[in-house]
Amino acid sequence: MKGQIVEWNDSRGYGFISSVGGELRVFFHISSVKNRGYRPKLQDNVSFNVIEDEKGRLNAENVIVQGTNGFPVTVLFSSSFLVAATASIIVFKGELLLIPLYLILSIFTYFMFAWDKQAAQNGSWRTQESTLHILSLLGGWPGALLAQFLLRHKSRKQPFKFILWVTILLNVGGFVWLFTESGRNLIQGLLRLFS
Repeated sequence: MKGQIVEWNDSRGYGFISSVGGELRVFFHISSVKNRGYRPKLQDNVSFNVIEDEKGRLNAENVIVQGTNGFPVTVLFSSSFLVAATASIIVFKGELLLIPLYLILSIFTYFMFAWDKQAAQNGSWRTQESTLHILSLLGGWPGALLAQFLLRHKSRKQPFKFILWVTILLNVGGFVWLFTESGRNLIQGLLRLFS
């Protein structure tokens, strides 16, 4: 069926879809939305299936928001950065060690987000937000953005999102600085120290 979101409670993750000229009003939950990482909004046009629950209430499942590409700008930004970083290191003879470092930190950060989400759902010991921010600052931010998109974890919480973007900008600025003479000297000094 096709319809439009007429009520949406973003903090609780549920709302209602109106269909059949307003004659049908169907409940839906964020977990039934198939556009990964997309938060529904009022007046979004959707397609969906209708099921009846055990109490005879109509619920929407397989909700697809029309007109979204399903792939957020943040994930495209992080992917583009990794491609550009790799190209710049090769073209400008930067330190090749940075690329595997970004990849390893991104994978580790993604798994830290996944672990924190599971801990939140189970009521277990959580990862401190400062730890997630430090990992992002050190270069794991592409994994953090991917985790926000795929896992829907820490994707709405403020000031977490603001601080995450500050760490991203600081990291990108630091990466660019590493191509200056003082940045190259720092890397060479660190490599000598650890070799």
